[in-house]
Amino acid sequence: RCMMVYYEQLVLHPARWMKEVLEFLEVPWNEKVLHHESQINKSGGISLSRLEKSSDQIIKPINTEPLDKWVGFYPQDVVDDMDKIAPMLNKLGYDPKANPPNYGVPDGFVLHNTKLVLQQITFWKQKAKQLHIKTAMA
Repeated sequence: RCMMVYYEQLVLHPARWMKEVLEFLEVPWNEKVLHHESQINKSGGISLSRLEKSSDQIIKPINTEPLDKWVGFYPQDVVDDMDKIAPMLNKLGYDPKANPPNYGVPDGFVLHNTKLVLQQITFWKQKAKQLHIKTAMA
């Protein structure tokens, strides 16, 4: 069995998608899946890798910041040729010319989390430093 889950939709609508994923896996729903950041470095919780480039995102609550963090990272000639360089984008339903892409409107609590994360950038950088995490694309 296989279930296609778009990361962007999981970020925008986490409750809906996590319920579907857990149902697919035949695992009971638990509200904790929406608050992974509260389980970091706790017994039976999430252990972070100091080498994983996305660990700086994992310490934060679900938010939209990572969705467009890559925008502006790639040279314009790569972006212009994205449909040729990465034809699977179109096959997976992404518009290779959309830069930045429009993934849709996030759920209210994701908007709230995003606002808090962006207002507290210094706090999150300090927390990553405290956990000895290198920040991705920073």
